[in-house]
Order: sequence, then structure tokens, then C-alpha cells
Amino acid sequence: MATAEQREQPEPGRGATRERILELLRRRGRLSAPRLAGLLDLTTVGIRRHLALLERDGLVTASTEKPKRGRPTATYRLTDAGHETFPRHYDELAREALTFLKGQDAAVLGQFLAWRNQRLAASYAGLVEGATLEERTEALAEVLTQQGYMAEVESAPGGLRLCQHNCTVEHLASELPDLCASEAKLFEQLLGAPVSREATIARGAVRCVTHVDLPGHAKRSGNRSTLDAAPAAPTAPAARSQA
Repeated sequence: MATAEQREQPEPGRGATRERILELLRRRGRLSAPRLAGLLDLTTVGIRRHLALLERDGLVTASTEKPKRGRPTATYRLTDAGHETFPRHYDELAREALTFLKGQDAAVLGQFLAWRNQRLAASYAGLVEGATLEERTEALAEVLTQQGYMAEVESAPGGLRLCQHNCTVEHLASELPDLCASEAKLFEQLLGAPVSREATIARGAVRCVTHVDLPGHAKRSGNRSTLDAAPAAPTAPAARSQA
């Protein structure tokens, strides 16, 4: 029967050395370079080189521990980013929770999304600023890009077009279009101007496109709820091809 240490030893053919180091640190918590070298049957010098690269990439961090006897020893552990290299199921849990809320009472889901928008608006308020709507839209695009949405602003007839080339909640939004509608409401609140959805990634477009109405221009006939509840109308093929 295999010992506990043998069960924890990664299989020789499993991934690169650095992946095997990450796995051992995930299993054990903290390990020194000599200990890792022994577990992987490699030299301590070689292990230190791999650890240096993992530190550079922000996946592990070192701390010095002073034993009762002997010299201080550096031990390594995973950072939050290192932990994220292992499987996670956040999307699945969030989807189930939101679907449950909507199934119990759609109004409850709406209350949750409104509460979330309040929190987001408060955190973005000092960042989405500007004397003009154009300036505020550019600032919003920058904030969204920092959040991973790869956003940019384009000129459009009667206003601006806020484009997001990535959706960080795509799997959730594809099943719960309420998320897209809620985001549009947040944009209106932050920009102080009417907006309307032209396309969403969740509905098969290559990017999310939100039209922002400039002052003095009538709001477009499309609306958030309609466009998020059905595939985007093929009225802007150029926008899709540009993504």
C-alpha cells in the first residue's frame, strides 16, 4: 500500500517541473527548496531556479522561518494567484445561486442586482468623472478595461458606442440576461445619460456594444430588455466585423 508521501508525489510525467512544484505546495502548504528537491528527486539548485521563476510570476512567495536549532530556512507557499491555477467552480456556484433566486422570486433577483449596482457605482464614482459625456464614457471604458472587459469608445450616429471585447461573466449572462440589463442601468447611472444595447457577447455577438445618447439626441428605438432577451438584430454588421 502506498504511503501518504507516495500518494502526494506527482506522477513523473505530469506537466513541467514548475507545475509539479505548485501541486506539492498545494498539498503540503509550505515547503523549503531542499524538501521540494527531495520530493521531486532534483537538485536543490535546480529547484531554486524554478522557485525564482514562480516568484517572478507571482505564483509563490517565500518567508524565512527560524528553527529552534540551525540556520533560518526559507519556505515557500502559494499566493492567491498560485491557488487560482487550480480548478475553481465560481461560475457554476454563482449561476446556480442566481438561477435559484430568479426561480423563487424574480423580484428578489432584481433587488440583488440593484444592490450590486449601488456597490459598483460607489466604487466607480471617483473614477468615472469628466465635464462632458465623452470624457465620462472614456473614463468608464478605462475602468472596465482594468476589470478585464477590454473596453473602448467609438463614435456613433447620435452618440457614442461603448464596446467591450470581453465579458467576464459570459457563462452567467448567457443564461441570465438580467445581468446584461443590470449592467446597462449601471452605465446610465454612472454616465448620467440614456444608453441602449446594440449587441451582447452572451447573445452570440463578438463584443458587447452599448449606444450612449449624446445630449439633444433622441433615444434610439432599441432598449436594453429587448436586446438582451433576444439575439441582436443584424443592423450593424460592421460593428461585428471590427471585433
